[in-house]
Amino acid sequence: MINPELIAGMLFLPCMSDNEAIEIVGAERFSNYSGYASTFRYTGDHVDIREIDSLGRRNTRIVAIDALCSPGSRQYRLDYLLREANKAFCGFLDPSKYPQYQMLSEHSNSHEDLSGSDAMDTTNCDTRSALIEGCTLSSEMHEGRLSPTKTNPERVDNMEVDHIDVGIATGNWGCGAFGGDPEVKAVIQWLAASQALRPFISYYTFELEKLLNLDQVCEWILAHKWTVGELWTMLVDYCTKLRKGETKRGFLLWLVPTFHQQ
Repeated sequence: MINPELIAGMLFLPCMSDNEAIEIVGAERFSNYSGYASTFRYTGDHVDIREIDSLGRRNTRIVAIDALCSPGSRQYRLDYLLREANKAFCGFLDPSKYPQYQMLSEHSNSHEDLSGSDAMDTTNCDTRSALIEGCTLSSEMHEGRLSPTKTNPERVDNMEVDHIDVGIATGNWGCGAFGGDPEVKAVIQWLAASQALRPFISYYTFELEKLLNLDQVCEWILAHKWTVGELWTMLVDYCTKLRKGETKRGFLLWLVPTFHQQ
């Protein structure tokens, strides 16, 4: 496996609640690989050259966040959208930015503790304000843009975890055997990373056909200077229409119809 220590670690990791994530610090990588899921293959030994901290651990941080399993059409309901957004947000939180989270919370007139289960709860507020309307979307990526392709993996592998501008490297979370909608999940993770004030998100699509236009759509959204709240509102609106049978398009094509699949 890529990080064998994680297999042993599973013996000590508890089942997570919906508002919990597990951060694993210092795991060393031993294997190179190719493919994904059924095409996953070992391709040789890997020499981990990342720096070691004062405790002898590699400067790596891996976050475990459990997605909904086989959600089917339920994943488009508001409560399930919030569940996934909260879960990703918990995983992407940066403890060093807690004072900034407090300021954003005050800005949105929310007095909930951002580390709690109601970080994005919309029970008593409009869904637009659940994800802070004034928070801009993370845009700084490899090559200076939101990139859906694995364009620069070396930069992620050697990233300094103590650097103030540490971003998120992620992919098709909960979209394989778990059956999640990759377009919706990609946007949820982008929203969560932006809400968590991460400066960039490196998204690895593994050439999934439904995400071929992800880069174009993200650039279009950034060019129009949408906020987290505005994109969240559009996502909720889309999911409502999808559940009512008013659209059969994927989210990206529904949002920006001019970007047709290649």
